[in-house]
Amino acid sequence: MHARLIIASLLVAMTASLPAAFAQEKKGGPPEAPAPKTKTPFSPPKAGDLKKYDEVVTKDVKTQAGVFAVHTAGEKVMFEIPQDAFGKLMLWQAEVAKGPGGSSWGGAGLGDEVLKWERRGNKVYLWKVGFKKRGTGKAVQAAVEASSTDSIIAMFNVEAEGKDRSAVITVTNLFLSGLADLSLSRAGGGGSTIDELRSYISDVKAFPTNIEARSLLTFRGGGGGLLGGPLGGGGKSTTALVHQSLVMLPETPMMGRYFDPRVGYFTESYTDYSHPRGWTEGREYITRYRLEKKDAAAEVSEPVRPITFYLSREIPEQWRPYLKKGVEDWKPVFEKAGFKNAIVCKDAPTAAEDPNWDPEDARHSVIRWVAEPVANAMGPHVHDPRSGEIISAHILFYHDIVKLTQMWYFVQCSGVDEKARQLPLPQDLTGELIRYVCAHEVGHTLGLRHNHRASQAYSVAQLRDPAFTARNGSVASIMSYGRYNYVAQPEDGVKTLIPVMAPYDFFAIDWGYRPIPEASSPEAERAKLDEWAAKQIGDPFLRFGGEDGPSQVDPTVLTENIGSDPVEATAMGLKNLDRVMGHLVKATTTKGEDYKLLKETYEEVLGHRSRWLSAVAKQVGGVVENRTLAGRGDVTFVRVPADKQAAAVKFLLDNAFATPTKFIDPKVVNQFRYTGVASDVASQQRALLGSLLASTRMARLFDAELQDGGKAYTATRLVNDLQDGLFGELKAADPKIDPLRRQLQRGYLDILQKEFVDAPPASAPTTPGPRLPLIGDTGGRASELRAVARVALRRLETQLTAAKATDPSTAAHIEDIRAEVSDILKGKQ
Repeated sequence: MHARLIIASLLVAMTASLPAAFAQEKKGGPPEAPAPKTKTPFSPPKAGDLKKYDEVVTKDVKTQAGVFAVHTAGEKVMFEIPQDAFGKLMLWQAEVAKGPGGSSWGGAGLGDEVLKWERRGNKVYLWKVGFKKRGTGKAVQAAVEASSTDSIIAMFNVEAEGKDRSAVITVTNLFLSGLADLSLSRAGGGGSTIDELRSYISDVKAFPTNIEARSLLTFRGGGGGLLGGPLGGGGKSTTALVHQSLVMLPETPMMGRYFDPRVGYFTESYTDYSHPRGWTEGREYITRYRLEKKDAAAEVSEPVRPITFYLSREIPEQWRPYLKKGVEDWKPVFEKAGFKNAIVCKDAPTAAEDPNWDPEDARHSVIRWVAEPVANAMGPHVHDPRSGEIISAHILFYHDIVKLTQMWYFVQCSGVDEKARQLPLPQDLTGELIRYVCAHEVGHTLGLRHNHRASQAYSVAQLRDPAFTARNGSVASIMSYGRYNYVAQPEDGVKTLIPVMAPYDFFAIDWGYRPIPEASSPEAERAKLDEWAAKQIGDPFLRFGGEDGPSQVDPTVLTENIGSDPVEATAMGLKNLDRVMGHLVKATTTKGEDYKLLKETYEEVLGHRSRWLSAVAKQVGGVVENRTLAGRGDVTFVRVPADKQAAAVKFLLDNAFATPTKFIDPKVVNQFRYTGVASDVASQQRALLGSLLASTRMARLFDAELQDGGKAYTATRLVNDLQDGLFGELKAADPKIDPLRRQLQRGYLDILQKEFVDAPPASAPTTPGPRLPLIGDTGGRASELRAVARVALRRLETQLTAAKATDPSTAAHIEDIRAEVSDILKGKQ
């Protein structure tokens, strides 16, 4: 579920808040003094004559063999780097193993970089290596290398030499305090710094291809104050267990596969200086695991090395079987792409079975459970930037994902599913919901991005068909944000309400993972990949729509919505919400307990209603993006037909802007609210109305009128349709307008009034000659809406003058807004 946008917002909010608090507390006082140190930090020895090996690696030193020999003596950590390891690439990855919560938790990533070691004389340099510029051929490669120097981020003195001139260096500070370019500070929250006096390296392990280290780091952060010393002080302290991995990258990179905008994969991008066109071009490799057939000639073969996920030990027992199913739901998808048993899920070995097994080990793909009150999950991965090869992935389930999945299923499906009419939901049903989330997050770790067009692939008739939904689920991809089938009605008999592996998922994995034996380079694969991707032209179930610019105005790319006709799908959804409101109180209350869950669920119901209605509004001024490439389809951008836009506006007038009596039912709202009983509904109505009349939408309507002329749904027609609907009561002989409608009508006038307020003068042009007006750029000029609004308001003024109401509140309201319309037209604020 992407999970990704929610977590990003959460991290930004958390990291932003800490420095602000720090600055507030320190304001007015002297700057904080650094805490005096009472122990000597580990400093690199001076360069000079080497010591004897036995003087450095003494009999008291503990040694582990691995990709490097690792020597530990108390708190001192040394690497013994063999000659053949210098110059080879290693992937550094760091994440939190255990965090203090709030701003840092187990599984939170701290970064990854590609590194290499270089020895010059008796010094070892650590380089950070980049791959953003690439070229082939001696001359071009030389030019690229001359303009893209890698960075030296650390230097270590060689203390002694071992067998075959292996170099012994002290690396304690690498794991204890980190480096500026390999920062560990995020583990302590925003604005924190590591206090070495209260930190130590708890464990270092050497393996054949990697080194794993754990450090217990204490951070000084957030707070102020003048205290400081060996016992702490200098602000609020947090402690986190941080895991760092150094993994040797493959000697030979996997062959990359070029990205195609018609299939949604995460990518590793670079600039190609050897492009056939002769100038620089951006290139992107998709990210994917390295899957190779044991039998290259077989249509379907076992892989040389399957994709293996481990369930970490801390995952609650009741959810483990469902998480395993969520991983292995991808087995048939890979089998269609030519790989049998390509993905498996295992329990992590016990401490007795493998005392060295570590969930943060960069060689392992692991599902973790985080004890944080966060309603989310995420599936990040780490990949080789040279080729896009995924090295490992760590899926995080935050504890309140259980609550989120239950809440959403209750709101969307309890009108149809009798088992879902009491919160909390049954364990078996909840397990299936978690299985779905797991399958979605595993898709991200396989390289797949969200496909939000897939949730609009199926028609309402298909979503109400038991046989169709049993085969295809409710969305055309598990990677959409379609969630559950809220379109199906009780009389339909639909049983498959949760998404399953669907056509796009099979298509995308086949496109990204199926081998092309006849192609020996990424360029040689392009023709076949283009042929495969072009299948989406004739099959709407295979189409992709992501989260980039055009998706913001494309009504076929939606989140939290399903169905190819948003008007009809929303109509079905609103029927189910009415059913939910009928059993809402009973489902969320327990004798002797408060109404907190009722309030939360009510707000969730309103949130769903708002999102569905906003999807209908996206039809107005909507532009559909066809992800076509040259010679593969017709025009890229197509405007929504005028009749569909008009139908969407009518639906909103009848549903969004009509007073929803069931949502202000005193039997529900009066249990938790003593004032503002309709404030949520009123806020949603105003926000939706403002969205319909926004300058960006007006600009698209102007574009349509410019291109389509009389066939277009124009700004004039939109304003007239809205005004006629919002003030429909004026047509009655004795109008009566309820309080919520009165607020909505005032909101409409507030929006139009802004078009008549003088804007500041436009800035002077930077070049001679007149400044051309831009649609959507209203600085110093009237917007496209102003002229339309003036005519509409004059008509409304006439209607208000003629209206005669006997209801006192209605009469007062009509008189008040008539005067307001008059003032607007006269330019009064």
